[in-house]
Amino acid sequence: MINGLVGIDESFFLWINNGLSSVFADILMILATIAGDSIVLILGGLYYILTRVEKNRRRRLALTFLITMAVAGALLQAVKQVTPRDRPVKHFQQEIKSGKVVVNTPLNLLYNRSFPSGHSQAAFTAATFFALYIRRRRALLFLAASLVALSRVYLGVHFLSDAIAGSMLGALIVWIVYKTDPQSPRARAGLAPGAGID
Repeated sequence: MINGLVGIDESFFLWINNGLSSVFADILMILATIAGDSIVLILGGLYYILTRVEKNRRRRLALTFLITMAVAGALLQAVKQVTPRDRPVKHFQQEIKSGKVVVNTPLNLLYNRSFPSGHSQAAFTAATFFALYIRRRRALLFLAASLVALSRVYLGVHFLSDAIAGSMLGALIVWIVYKTDPQSPRARAGLAPGAGID
């Protein structure tokens, strides 16, 4: 079972990292990764909240967003510390040396722990937060977050399962916050915090 999952991870990684490589894709994926940096997402999210959201909601929503991003990021780091998974370049180290595998890395190589993906977590935390609290352009939000997650595989720094786990972790944290927040849109609409999702 585990070997099968590892094999899928390896095959998907090499297909994305090698098979889709091009100058245009390099630029697109680098931009996606930059956009998925937690600092960029936090600053962008705060800017949107403070300039586009109703004034009476801004302060509390901004604080909720900051706390949610911080909690999700801290939990991700905790998971990384107990999950000693190598980055792709280290995982394929012997194959790379023998010439059997080529890993394209348009950005700097990373050798620290790989699981789960921090960029994927941050992107899906932000996307899920705005999808639930702002309720606009949900499809675009998740498409952008998915591109960030895919960029981490394309750029040679994560496996698919790293990106999926990070994405799920980010979405789960927001969902818990949203379900328990007495000032969430669903709660303000008259639903109890424990009721069904929209």
